[in-house]
Amino acid sequence: MKGDITFERATAKDIDTFLALESKAADLKTWGPLSNADGAAREIRENTLYLIKSNATVVGIAAYRVREKGSIYISNVAVDPAFRRLGIARLVMEHILGINKNARRIELVTHPENEHALRLYVSLGFAIESLRENYFGDGEPRLVLARSG
Repeated sequence: MKGDITFERATAKDIDTFLALESKAADLKTWGPLSNADGAAREIRENTLYLIKSNATVVGIAAYRVREKGSIYISNVAVDPAFRRLGIARLVMEHILGINKNARRIELVTHPENEHALRLYVSLGFAIESLRENYFGDGEPRLVLARSG
């Protein structure tokens, strides 16, 4: 599977694809509020957002943005449930980390109950820095994780 994975930069024409993947991949407790068309357009416009493909099938999405002073925020990593546990999320994270290998800091958030994501992030050198209640305004806490360059 890993050899078949490609990263295609999303554009405004991919809003429906983004929304469809997000609705399949999201667990409303651990994900946060789902996007609408405006939110998807903003995510695509304000981030480097990739459609993750296996051959022609979109199997995931991933996004990051450069913040002030050269830090990176990974805002989105989602894999279609039908393609989970195949190493795709690790491949996506390694791709983003490789592109941003000179970043002084890379940060992301995840739900404390998202055990698979937590194990992946810690295995890639991220450390839990804090717990923030109601991070996305959905009543759920999030862990802030960071990795220094």
